[in-house]
Amino acid sequence: MLGEQKRSSRIRVKMSKIQFPEICPVCLEEPEDLVFVTIVEKAGDDYASSSWTRQQDKAAVALSAAKGVTTFAIPTCMKHGSKSVRSLKTKIIAALGFFVLFYPILFFLLQINVALVYSRPILPPLLGFIVTTALLVMILLYGLFPRALERAIRFHEVSRVKDSVLLSLSNAEYGRLFLDHNEMAADIIEDDSSETVD
Repeated sequence: MLGEQKRSSRIRVKMSKIQFPEICPVCLEEPEDLVFVTIVEKAGDDYASSSWTRQQDKAAVALSAAKGVTTFAIPTCMKHGSKSVRSLKTKIIAALGFFVLFYPILFFLLQINVALVYSRPILPPLLGFIVTTALLVMILLYGLFPRALERAIRFHEVSRVKDSVLLSLSNAEYGRLFLDHNEMAADIIEDDSSETVD
């Protein structure tokens, strides 16, 4: 079960027994914060019908799986903790930034076109276009680009019915510690074809 880790480890672990090491997954410093990651299970997951014995049980399991929300608590340092990860607020700021800056960018593009056609000064609209585009790129990176913790631990194939979650761990040392903490409930997975849950 345990073995030499590659740089990006894929580990399948039982959700009911999962334990995260008391160390930051990014920098391996002492934990000072706790980040809660909530995963919503996809509706199209397969369920093991052989584990259901009665029709009423089947309906109950299907309803609980449809709700399919699971939360994991991950110890981190303050630098990579809850203040540094993306939240719904940062994603909303990115979306609003796009809608607010899209029209000025379009306006400056039209002004550049007018300046070229009618031989007017091109520098003012070009500077406006560059500034607003740079601002938009920064806002989108702020709201949509995964932070260090999100890149260090990625969740795949979450299934409460199967009591299983597939993790990608980018830090090899953290992966070894994770396997030590979950020795009886985890396996290294060689397949690299699963999709990430965002």
